[in-house]
Amino acid sequence: MTSTSEFALNRSQKTREFAHNLTLLNRVNKIRSLLVIFYFAPLIVYLPVAIFMGFITNVTAASVDAVFIVPIVGYCAWQACYRYRDIMAILVIAILTANQLLLWVISPYENKLFHDFKVLTKCFWFHLVLFIIVGTAAFINLKINMTYHKLEACDGFPHFNERFFDQEMDRHQRDIKDPYQQKIDSLKRSAADEMSDISLPESPCGLSDSSRTMDEI
Repeated sequence: MTSTSEFALNRSQKTREFAHNLTLLNRVNKIRSLLVIFYFAPLIVYLPVAIFMGFITNVTAASVDAVFIVPIVGYCAWQACYRYRDIMAILVIAILTANQLLLWVISPYENKLFHDFKVLTKCFWFHLVLFIIVGTAAFINLKINMTYHKLEACDGFPHFNERFFDQEMDRHQRDIKDPYQQKIDSLKRSAADEMSDISLPESPCGLSDSSRTMDEI
């Protein structure tokens, strides 16, 4: 729980802090919207290219590889970008690195069909471009996720306005109310309840007799 002293900061200082954090959050959201393009545009291009090249040459290893790798990387990218999951950004880089090494290892052993087209070799270079673009996006994603997690721990997240400061100040004042003051308030309430239970008679006995006497005259 945030201490009371933190909430007792000067309002102008708190306003500057909120403005700075709001600027950072807007920057995170802007970069995240751009990351979607750098993540998925290369993946969307690479998948049909690998499938088409395998189709025209009957060398299906690269096509099968793309059919498995692209959806997995796409899912991890989505989790990293929209769920702010750091491990998924790391997995994007790890999976692409491992797949790049796999293509590099098996490409010399492909069957030389279709006039020595070398499908796996060409897919290796296409995949390398994919790896550079998407891997860079994942690295940037990891950095903005770290900034986002820091902002999550700040006062006022995610709106960062002064209204939060006022509400939190009131709440914490109630939470730290002096126990003796609580006792006094309780006694006051009890006394008020007891006074409300005391009822006066409608009229004194003497006054009632006098009233009847006056009525008889």
